[in-house]
Amino acid sequence: MITSEQIRAARALLRIEQDELARRARVSATTIRRIEAVDGIGQVSEITVGNVRHVLEEAGAEFIDDGVRRRARADTEATFQMLHAIAERSARLHKGLAPVTDADLYDDDGLPA
Repeated sequence: MITSEQIRAARALLRIEQDELARRARVSATTIRRIEAVDGIGQVSEITVGNVRHVLEEAGAEFIDDGVRRRARADTEATFQMLHAIAERSARLHKGLAPVTDADLYDDDGLPA
């Protein structure tokens, strides 16, 4: 069984707001606040807590004894291929365009333009 503290920690680790977690888990934001309250898990059905946990795990959280951590990506080759495809698309989109210079980014006083 996970704790309210683990739910809060997982949400913070993943940078998911309460409203967003509620939307993904198909529950109300009030339910998320109740789950995250001290001893709040006991006030919500096990099925609802399980749905919230599932959403957080799908987003990359791994619940461990007395804590939570970000799940490591096991498929580094797929990640590399995805990043390579992004780089190629970006190169195609920018082909023939003049490169960005300091003059494009800063004004005469050296402040951001």
